[in-house]
Amino acid sequence: MTKILQLEKVTKNFVQAGQTIEIIKNADFSIKSSEFLSLIGPSGSGKTTLLQICGMLDNPSSGAVIINGHNMAKANDEKRTKIRKLNIGFVYQFHHLLPEFSALENVALPLLIQGVNTIDAYKKARETLGEVELQDRLDFKPSQLSGGQQQRVAIARAIVSKPKLILADEPTGNLDHELSEKIFDLLKDLTKRHHIACLIVTHNLELAKKTDQILRIKNGIIEA
Repeated sequence: MTKILQLEKVTKNFVQAGQTIEIIKNADFSIKSSEFLSLIGPSGSGKTTLLQICGMLDNPSSGAVIINGHNMAKANDEKRTKIRKLNIGFVYQFHHLLPEFSALENVALPLLIQGVNTIDAYKKARETLGEVELQDRLDFKPSQLSGGQQQRVAIARAIVSKPKLILADEPTGNLDHELSEKIFDLLKDLTKRHHIACLIVTHNLELAKKTDQILRIKNGIIEA
């Protein structure tokens, strides 16, 4: 399987009150196509920072981040944005759906931004909403959907363009136990089905045990 995401000796430092604080220390790991990995660790351990670095939303202080064969170490903002748009989908704890848009419009939006024509974008959005069993909620706005349905729309939006990598930050954090299981299983099934690599941050160890590999972060150090 192809390596989709690769981190090589990635560190992240912050300077606070004149003191350098090392948040991530020499992170080394990779994720291949179709792999479903979890990242766990205590609050403040650097999970979200690491996820942002993986998604090129933040820069490492040193080390290399390689996305689908592209070394982003020296990439300018334009290239980073292009690589991110073509290769990465994001799912967050809060769905971040546009409230004035319908489910269909929210899911079609990433394709329209990529330049896909309107007819094809909406066709693919309908198909993807069908995959998350929301084919009867196409015209519903987020406020008309339950929490679980909103998160399914967010997952559909993340996978509609068939990215190489999904980065998910506590996507079940606001849901009850039963819904958390369903949303987690749905995300795993869809990423496997479409051969998408996935890295999911979670506090739920029982869910993490259902992934292909658990990465643990403690004091900025990654342990497989």
